[in-house]
Amino acid sequence: MTDMKEFLKELLPMKWYFVYVAALLGWLAYANLTGDRILSFDNQEQWTAGGSGSHSNGIMHHK
Repeated sequence: MTDMKEFLKELLPMKWYFVYVAALLGWLAYANLTGDRILSFDNQEQWTAGGSGSHSNGIMHHK
């Protein structure tokens, strides 16, 4: 049991790093679930499977 206490004492100076990482992971998970864009500065629409560049109506479509 004392080994665990010593280990936690060694990690104490890094507590804010763990808080930062936990907050970042929470933000990324929330953005992923809600479909928000992160670090995107243009007004480009989100990619969709049936968009204008899909295979069925693209340049390489053969009749």
